[in-house]
Amino acid sequence: MADDQEKTEDATGKKKQDAINEGNVPKSMEVSGAAVLTFASIYILFFSSFMFEQIKMMMLYIFSFIGHDINPAIFITITHTVGTTLLYALSPIFALTVILAIAANVMQFGFIMTPLKIDFSKIDPINGIKNIFSLKKLLEALKLTAKLSIIIVVMIVIFALVWNDIIAMMDMGIGASMNLILQLTSYFIGAILLIIIIFAIIDFLFTRHYYFEQLKMSKQEIKEEYKQMEGDPQVKGRIRSIQIKMSRQRMMKDVQSADVVITNPTHYAVALKYDKEKQNAPQVVGKGIDFLALKIKDVAREYKVPIIENPALARALYDQVEIEREIPNEFYKAIAEIFTYIYELNKKGKR
Repeated sequence: MADDQEKTEDATGKKKQDAINEGNVPKSMEVSGAAVLTFASIYILFFSSFMFEQIKMMMLYIFSFIGHDINPAIFITITHTVGTTLLYALSPIFALTVILAIAANVMQFGFIMTPLKIDFSKIDPINGIKNIFSLKKLLEALKLTAKLSIIIVVMIVIFALVWNDIIAMMDMGIGASMNLILQLTSYFIGAILLIIIIFAIIDFLFTRHYYFEQLKMSKQEIKEEYKQMEGDPQVKGRIRSIQIKMSRQRMMKDVQSADVVITNPTHYAVALKYDKEKQNAPQVVGKGIDFLALKIKDVAREYKVPIIENPALARALYDQVEIEREIPNEFYKAIAEIFTYIYELNKKGKR
């Protein structure tokens, strides 16, 4: 029993889909942050001439007011111009950031839409304090500390390696100094991004592993889920029993109006009905073996339906023709002889 309660089994497809529908997905914030920082840095380093040109024009515009009196109207104009210029200059990187954040999440777990739910327990101060000191938060803090520590160490190492270049920059011209600063800056940014990407990969793998471990199910849970999906076997058996009972009752009612019952004579019974205006051939309206065959014959006797003994034909009809189906061609001759015999009996008044 203890083994049934241990969560040792991988989550079923239904359990995973239910988790996704609830918004519970393996999401690594490190991956999103790494993607945004990486591509935003690439954009700034290589494709930001438009942004810098707009900022440069804005600075020249501001400097043009040096030495002039600034009244409220001019101040409002300057503020509006600076605001719209910054928004225009930074809009590409803002859009890139939003697109990257969405893409990073979609690549991790696909695109999902979950209904908005307000959970007031999340703003409970007691639960908030518990979350601060939870194991997951502790691991997050340790991860952040480790990442910052590694970044600081790497920055110190890089700074030591380029120290001579920094000293030499004092003897260079402005153009050469700016190029060197840009080159050194790219070294520092590249190193930081490399560390962030490595941590993002590790966090992505750890997050998915932890997520699927949390979704694991016990054998008992899998059994219960199967019952919910397929139905409780006992309930299904009861429903099946009721369906069989109703089907038999309907069949016995049809036997009451049958034209003939063919038997073998004890184990098989097949009831036939033929309506020349509605049917192309006689139709099986009831059949059964053993106890059910006896019931069919009892009903036939009660309602004066002729009973004809023909063991081979009774067994063949039972095996090959389903209820409410017309008989196949190969039975036409034998059934025609039986119906002719019944017709003669009726004609002579011996039915």
